[in-house]
Amino acid sequence: MKSSKRGFTLIELLVVIAIMAILVALLLPAVQQAREAARRSTCKNNMKQVALALHNYHDTHGSFPPFIINRNGNPSRIGDVDKGANWLVFLLPFVDQAPLYKQWNFDIPANQNPGRSTELAVFKCPSDPKSSGNHCAYAGGGWARGNYGMNVSPCSHGLGGANSSLGGLGGANHVVRFRDVTDGTSTTVAIDEIRAGLNTQDLRGSWAMPGLSAGTAAMFNDASAPNSREPNSDDMENCTVSGLAGDSNSGMGCFDSSNTGQMTARSMHIGGLHLAMVDGSVQFVSENINFRRNEFGCATVGPRGVWQSIHTRGGNEVVGEF
Repeated sequence: MKSSKRGFTLIELLVVIAIMAILVALLLPAVQQAREAARRSTCKNNMKQVALALHNYHDTHGSFPPFIINRNGNPSRIGDVDKGANWLVFLLPFVDQAPLYKQWNFDIPANQNPGRSTELAVFKCPSDPKSSGNHCAYAGGGWARGNYGMNVSPCSHGLGGANSSLGGLGGANHVVRFRDVTDGTSTTVAIDEIRAGLNTQDLRGSWAMPGLSAGTAAMFNDASAPNSREPNSDDMENCTVSGLAGDSNSGMGCFDSSNTGQMTARSMHIGGLHLAMVDGSVQFVSENINFRRNEFGCATVGPRGVWQSIHTRGGNEVVGEF
């Protein structure tokens, strides 16, 4: 008896391959969304740990840590080398990094401390691929990256407004206590999410760097609402060298300045970013939050936008849900 054997025809094989390609195309976005949801959850949890570290620091020392220790020179000038530790260095013992804190030499400038090159997962958001590796070469070099910045002030360039009621959670050689947050701890921002610099010359998001590489300030005009894509949004040293001056395509535009005095909050999340409030809570805020453009910052008469209002600790604003 003869037996007949039948295989796949070329058309049948192509149909199967096409069906599999369609299934993969349908499945891949779901997988990517699941992975980003996990990364976003880790990012939020890391910010929560940093917020709790602020509380534990306050319990121990009676205040939040200073934003930076400035020995001499302009506190807004990161390139001035004689600068001490910043707020995240002071928090190291409270995020299970006591050995690194003990190795830090507070008698020498920050850019001479080898601990500045240590990559710490608790200070990074896994959604930002630039926060790993990509050490910053500016102001001494070797700066590891991070994604959480102290709210210094929405109103003043640099650190000038940190000592006023319109300041944030700290300043140069200046500390803030719970009693200073008269606008309410649940409606005042302690920590903003920030993006790490796009290349080695971009100083943003360097966790141990003393200055507005690890903070936010002057959030008005082009350094506007979260995830600002305006081409000159951040007034920043080394902007031109980084190749990002006037660049709106990357969402990390900057204006070249002799000082670093204007930094806005950003993330790699779609639609907004995380905030940690002074009470320790963490929430996701839309990048479309109410924002009032004002060329004079917070100085002119009139209401501040919700975005600016939640960044003042004593501006007497009434803020509802946001």
